[in-house]
Amino acid sequence: MSFSTATLNAAADKAGLRVPAQVIDQLVASIDAGKHVILTGPPGTGKTTLSFLAAEVAQQAMLCTGFLPTTATTEWTTFETIGGFQPSSEGLLFRPGMFVEALESGRWLVIDELNRSNFDRAFGQLFTVLSGQSAVLPFKRAGRSEPVALVPAGVEPPPETDVIRVPASWRIIATMNVFDKNLLFEMSYALMRRFAFVEVTSPDAHVFEELLASHHGVVSDLLLLRRFRDLGPAVYLDAARFADRRARDDVTRSRLLYETFYSYFLPQLEGADDYEATSLYRTISPMLDEAEQVEVRRTIADVLGVELAL
Repeated sequence: MSFSTATLNAAADKAGLRVPAQVIDQLVASIDAGKHVILTGPPGTGKTTLSFLAAEVAQQAMLCTGFLPTTATTEWTTFETIGGFQPSSEGLLFRPGMFVEALESGRWLVIDELNRSNFDRAFGQLFTVLSGQSAVLPFKRAGRSEPVALVPAGVEPPPETDVIRVPASWRIIATMNVFDKNLLFEMSYALMRRFAFVEVTSPDAHVFEELLASHHGVVSDLLLLRRFRDLGPAVYLDAARFADRRARDDVTRSRLLYETFYSYFLPQLEGADDYEATSLYRTISPMLDEAEQVEVRRTIADVLGVELAL
């Protein structure tokens, strides 16, 4: 099997992933062009699923032995990514971080929610390696007297080092929430040359309608919330599964719609200003009975930290 748009499209279809065709085209072209990739886009558009599928297809195409999945955190430092000394019964030994671990095992590195990390603190010497140059680390592996050097394919290794090669086929695929726009631009300046950015956009409206056709109708009513935030299909499918189950408890339609809105959609609207929140209330309240209207007014104000102009 080859790593191609056809094979990745087939994997996406089998997994039920619905993304615009150009997204997979761009992802495959970026990988073929030798780039690491960051998938950006709204919540629920399938970025994480697509990154896993791409790594699985790459494994089947023998570009890697598998993939190492991880989720970025604000606590990341080079200890987590590159590695560092760790106490043991034999003294201080080098413990490889996820980047080195992935290289040593021939696996691609798949990083979810990369926007959570502090890029400069977490990547360190990786910036050098990702730009195609060798980096000598201040660590030695057990039983070796030379310092570890991360060396890209085709680059001469530094003398007297313990070389870990970066294969030409090795890749990082990461995901990033596009709602963190300030962080996205800050990151692109630092990593533009190291990564290709591929936007995973939401599918057309008819795709949402098709996906929700067999579920409780209250979630289809909430499709109009997409004018406030571009939310992907996964958010709506999660909400639909909840609505299907909750409807069995014989609650009113108004109560069901309010609970679904509060649980799955209101948290996604963080950052709305007073005007937008007021428009949100005026959009959702006509669908509700009086009791839920009171609740939704209160929760929109409390959760979003706004004052409704009513």
